[in-house]
Amino acid sequence: MKIKLNGKEYGIKFNQLAIEKLHEYNDGETTSGFMYAMVYGGMVGYSRLKREDVNYTWENVCEWVDDMENKNEQIQAVTTELNETKLWNDLIKQGQEIRENEEKKKAIENSATITSSLL
Repeated sequence: MKIKLNGKEYGIKFNQLAIEKLHEYNDGETTSGFMYAMVYGGMVGYSRLKREDVNYTWENVCEWVDDMENKNEQIQAVTTELNETKLWNDLIKQGQEIRENEEKKKAIENSATITSSLL
C-alpha cells in the first residue's frame, strides 16, 4: 500500500523489520506515539524490502504525519493494513496467551497462599 506524506508517495509494508521498528519507536504511552511508530515502521519495512534507500528520519515522519493530507483516512488505511497482517496477528495472539498464562499462574499462587494460611 502507499500513503502520501510531504507531497510524495511512500510504500508501507508490515514485515518483521517493520514490526521491530514499530516496537522500537512506540513510546507505549500514547496513541500518537503508536501512530508515528506504525507509519515509520511500515515505511522502513517497505523501503528495505524494495532495497530502496531510507531517505527519511523518524523525526521527518513524525512531522509529515502531523501535516498529512486526509490524515484520518490514511491512518485508518495503514491501521487496517497492520491489523490484516498475519505476523501482527500472530504476535497479538501470542501476547494474549502469555497474559492469560500469567493470570492463571497468579490465581494458582493466590489459591495456594490462601490454602496454606488456612492450615
